[in-house]
Amino acid sequence: MWGGGVLLFCIMCLQAAVLPPPWADPVRNPCAAQPGGWQLLFWPLDGQCYRIFQQGPPCPDTMELGPGIKGAAECRCPPGTAQSPRDALCHTLFKRGPCPRGQYFAPVPDKPRKTSISETVRPRWGTCREPDKCLENDNVFWAKDERCYPQHTRGPCPKGELITATGSGGIGECRCKSTGTLGKYYWSPGDSCHEHFTHGPCVEKGTLFLPNGQCGCSPDLPHYYEDTGQCYEIGGIGPCPPGHQFILQENSNHTRAKCTCKEGHVLWSEDGACYRLYTRGPCPPGQFLINSTTCATIPCRQGRLYFPEEETCYKIGTKGPCPQGQIVLFENAVRPSVDGVSYRGMCGCSGPTDDVVQSKCHIAYEQSESDSEKQCDLKAGMVMWNETCHQLYTKGPCSTGQWLVPVREGKQWYEQFGRKKQPKAICECRPGFKPIKTIVRGDIKTGSTIYIEQCQSHSVSIARFLNQNYFTQQ
Repeated sequence: MWGGGVLLFCIMCLQAAVLPPPWADPVRNPCAAQPGGWQLLFWPLDGQCYRIFQQGPPCPDTMELGPGIKGAAECRCPPGTAQSPRDALCHTLFKRGPCPRGQYFAPVPDKPRKTSISETVRPRWGTCREPDKCLENDNVFWAKDERCYPQHTRGPCPKGELITATGSGGIGECRCKSTGTLGKYYWSPGDSCHEHFTHGPCVEKGTLFLPNGQCGCSPDLPHYYEDTGQCYEIGGIGPCPPGHQFILQENSNHTRAKCTCKEGHVLWSEDGACYRLYTRGPCPPGQFLINSTTCATIPCRQGRLYFPEEETCYKIGTKGPCPQGQIVLFENAVRPSVDGVSYRGMCGCSGPTDDVVQSKCHIAYEQSESDSEKQCDLKAGMVMWNETCHQLYTKGPCSTGQWLVPVREGKQWYEQFGRKKQPKAICECRPGFKPIKTIVRGDIKTGSTIYIEQCQSHSVSIARFLNQNYFTQQ
């Protein structure tokens, strides 16, 4: 008795709260009335139903069928590709594609347009670009992040491939071959390529991939560590205690690497580990490390960073003690997951370094806080959001199922806001609500899936689960 009542209640919740996508509306998409209609789209030119995201007919070659604004079907380029005005075809991004020799096909930057289903559809047009010139010899240009990497290193490539220049333009691609120059790095048992003197394909602990194509270790190598009788990658952690690096000593006659504190770290003699200055390190809560022997109380309140030279705290995103065109930022060399949160600030600009952007950065952040923002800060439990003062822990400007909460410090806060002007509050799901990710579609540039996060009550989640099992059994 109770089971049937719960099922009926859950189905009613599902019908009332779960919103289908626009293309599931039979008025907009007649194919939605068929079995599995959510996976079908109506093409008005021939009156037929086609599977969503299928490539080819009714679309031109290289294009796929997808839902457009208001659920109508449209032809567009698949994720990771863009349309070229040269031939109207879709080509893979960051490859040569339809471009002349020495150039690569890149997405055209443009402002996205918002649709009625909270989806961001970006224009999928591409253009041919010249790669930047790498300053270092034997470096190659990687189009996806517009950076240069040493040739025949792993760089941005997946394991088993190395970055190498292709064509006269020196554009990098990830490849592995058993012949030619890459043949020197080839590992035949795994049909893969690896850098020399790295762990590469080696399974046995303390061995490295050597230029002879084998895994091994020799006391003659600078990578050799006498205490363990094993070899380690130079620049890595190796056999070292926390906070150390296994590196060659500068201005030294030693031919082997040693364990040395990482840059910006100091040795704490009590446990033999190295800690980054101005993080908590071995100190009690509420304190940070200021030298190799001393912990001090953190003098800054939330949202401000410490400058040891001035012995003063400055608000993140303001000019502070910085020179013209720069603002107060987190230390960009710090990894909170490894080093801990750093309370030391640095001067810089989060955008590119050209004069125009630096000027904009300076103008945007040099301005002091408005009077209204200062007044809002003075009120307990209030926060400024889009030039309006809101009460914390209320719905405020947030969506259904969310409330306004203060920004929390820590790894997540740093990764989200550490290199740009951080907000004082964010919208989060209220207690009793669960974040649900809805797939929108792929991203053009990266080819990754895009999600929209919504907050849903647990009763609706249960209803969705029971409803899916019901239709599966049917």
